[in-house]
Amino acid sequence: MIYNRIPNFYGLNGARRTLLRNIGVRVGARSHISSPIIFEQSLNDEAIRGLAIGYQTFINSEVRFACRNARIEIGNRCMVGSRVSFETSTHDLVIDAFHDRTNKTRQTFHKDIIVQDGVWIGAGAIILCGVTIGEQSIVAAGSVVTKDVEAGVLVGGVPAKTIRRLITNGDRSSGRGDPVLQDASAGADKR
Repeated sequence: MIYNRIPNFYGLNGARRTLLRNIGVRVGARSHISSPIIFEQSLNDEAIRGLAIGYQTFINSEVRFACRNARIEIGNRCMVGSRVSFETSTHDLVIDAFHDRTNKTRQTFHKDIIVQDGVWIGAGAIILCGVTIGEQSIVAAGSVVTKDVEAGVLVGGVPAKTIRRLITNGDRSSGRGDPVLQDASAGADKR
């Protein structure tokens, strides 16, 4: 993919956005998508047109988008660390009649991934199919997100679990809130 050969200079952001738009990816204004990016191995229309990246969102290098037969929507003002993987497909764990030596294989299915506005996803996280990450949430580096994440929380681990609630100073609906960790024991805010 020629996109991956464009150097990561900020002056070339517009060219990178234009190339992605020309192949069918929906990319918001002022977004920065570092190269290389990785699409599911079948670089076809359904895999590319299933990706939407919002306004002023930062996508670091080596992020994998596997969006065949499903959508990946990343909201406005999000930050996605390097080597994050968005996986919209999975398969059944059990094959019925497997020991009967039939030609059955595991049934594959696809579900959308939605990342709402103001989310920060740390490096190396894996986001699995059917997950919605609520606005202003943070996913810790290396986490595996298997279930929906509520708005305004910090999650981490394998599988990802809520570590603590975040509160915001400012207007959450505009995406301009400043996430602050809340100390549950003292009830005081920490910066």
